[in-house]
Amino acid sequence: MELFGPFVEVPFYPLVFPLFYGAVAFFALVMVRHLRVFAAVRTAGPSPWADVPERFLGLVRYAFIQTRMFKDPRAGLMHAGIFWGFVLLTIGTANVVTGGVIEQIVSIPFDGVLWAGISAMQNVVAVIVLGSIGWAFYRRLVSRPARLTFNRDALVILAMIGGVVGSELLAEVFEFARYGDQPGAFVSAVLAVPLRSSLAPAALDAGFFVSWWAHIVLVAAFLAYLPFSKHLHIATSFPNIWYRKLAPRGELPALDIETEDQTFGLKTLQDLGWKDLLDGFTCTECGRCQQACPAWNTGKPLNPKTFIMGIRDMSVEAEHGIDIIPNSPIVRESYGLDDTSPAAAALAAPIVDTAIPYEAVWDCVTCGACVEACPVLIEHVDKIVGLRRNLVLEESRFPPELTGAFRAMEGQGNPWGQPASTRLDWTKPLPFEVRTVASVQAAGQLDSLEVLY
Repeated sequence: MELFGPFVEVPFYPLVFPLFYGAVAFFALVMVRHLRVFAAVRTAGPSPWADVPERFLGLVRYAFIQTRMFKDPRAGLMHAGIFWGFVLLTIGTANVVTGGVIEQIVSIPFDGVLWAGISAMQNVVAVIVLGSIGWAFYRRLVSRPARLTFNRDALVILAMIGGVVGSELLAEVFEFARYGDQPGAFVSAVLAVPLRSSLAPAALDAGFFVSWWAHIVLVAAFLAYLPFSKHLHIATSFPNIWYRKLAPRGELPALDIETEDQTFGLKTLQDLGWKDLLDGFTCTECGRCQQACPAWNTGKPLNPKTFIMGIRDMSVEAEHGIDIIPNSPIVRESYGLDDTSPAAAALAAPIVDTAIPYEAVWDCVTCGACVEACPVLIEHVDKIVGLRRNLVLEESRFPPELTGAFRAMEGQGNPWGQPASTRLDWTKPLPFEVRTVASVQAAGQLDSLEVLY
């Protein structure tokens, strides 16, 4: 096996390794800083080993097949073209950053036919990705669906992905035009014909050099930029879907009212679980939750998309108080999160009126349409209900319309203030007998009664 294999003739090829793996190290350090903020909040979250078969099937359905993306078929096709195309094209990049080892190993059986097939697949996929990128730019800049927010970050990422894919294809075109046959690269072969006839060998060499190194530099830049981008969901959507809530949609976490010094509900980032912060970093800003929300669609302030984005922004602000390079054991006291640190101040900031307006907290009708629409399975409703619990139980902040309902619940046990003696009046007009606990007890059948709650 030849050292550096197919890249031995590429000028300055060894520089690929410090450039690429340096970007990988930087990516890892920023991700560690994300995780250190996660460690500063509650540890509440699902066990990674609970319900493994169901979680795995969900990962296949929502992460790999991306079924929820196809509720909007055109956007689903566009996203699938970009995502899967980008994933498949990493075979070529992985071959570059491993010194050509992958190509040399795959080429051993069948006399290189298998690698030629991979090259043909990558040629086709590159065209699909570039077409999907063009479609995405059109949606962002021209058609501009209402659920999409104009965002430079999205344009930067689209440009980077397009640059990574386009430069890889262009380098192969120049290589084909200069040196001839590249097995399987039939798209490159067609595009190389006009270059071969119109450019001198020196110009073809220069075009290959610039395109090839542009690809590597863009890959490294993409890795370094990704942790600061909303497109971090490329990495976080998989664990977010794996750790999704499997309990019934409306089931809420129970409050332990006996524990001293406990915060009732959710008030600050520290009251959230690490999965709630992961939701924030996984948000794709696609606006599907916004589009589905009945409160937003009737002109109310609640926007489930900006709520989750607000939680992410608060988490990022907390990170600014933590060094990017870890320098202490993984215990909370060593994070520099003393009461006066910027990170501690950000973690202690109230979520209400920071990530979400007070009025919007009470606009939610808890229908779960946002949760059902989210392609990466973010849980909005549980967080909003947690904020309501805190506002009511600790701050007594709630709309005046609820005062009467709360008093009725305290005095009569129901929000309508109806006396217990009228509880069964609704059964009187019915043409059949409605059994009650009292009637079952009178019949001596109480032991056979199954009580739901």
